[in-house]
Amino acid sequence: MKHASFFLVTLLMPLTVWTQFDRIDVEDVDNGGTVNGKTYRVYAVMLNEGDVIDAVFGEEGKPMTISSTASFYQHPKGSGLASEVQRFDIQNDASLAYDSWVTIGLEDNYMNSLTGFLIDLSEFETGKTLTTNNGAWFVTPDKRQALAPADKRILLGQFTSQGVITGVINIHGRTKAIFDDEGNVESGGQLIQAENVRFTCGQ
Repeated sequence: MKHASFFLVTLLMPLTVWTQFDRIDVEDVDNGGTVNGKTYRVYAVMLNEGDVIDAVFGEEGKPMTISSTASFYQHPKGSGLASEVQRFDIQNDASLAYDSWVTIGLEDNYMNSLTGFLIDLSEFETGKTLTTNNGAWFVTPDKRQALAPADKRILLGQFTSQGVITGVINIHGRTKAIFDDEGNVESGGQLIQAENVRFTCGQ
């Protein structure tokens, strides 16, 4: 995958005083014209390697909305959750690699424990807006995919569209995890909760 450009997107305040979250990066992915439109990946950039994001959510008074001025590209074998996009199918159909989905950390079904909770993805899977004021996509915080790697970026979604994409999300997690001798997460630090985080793709 080629990285064509990066967009630094600032956060809107207020954020809780213990938030350990830097910014959102939007990455322009070269899809080679395999599908119509442009493809973007959205990353949360943490302050430390090992910081955790375990949920992206919307709730009453803090809705989550990801929309586009044109339809999202949705492959017939794709899904709104990256955990349901089969790696084997991607290897046999290049266009599936540019499906639109949300995630935490991983881009397909392999080793991906992502789950949707009280979130209706049916409209999104037809190319329309993803929105909720009472739902989330999440992984349990002991999963390694929830931890920021060395570059401190945690993948949150991929979106393909011929339009301008905008998002307002809320992020939940905690600061760098502490591991036991067997590599299991023992504990973390302070709560991370960033609310009303905005990003734009294609502008």
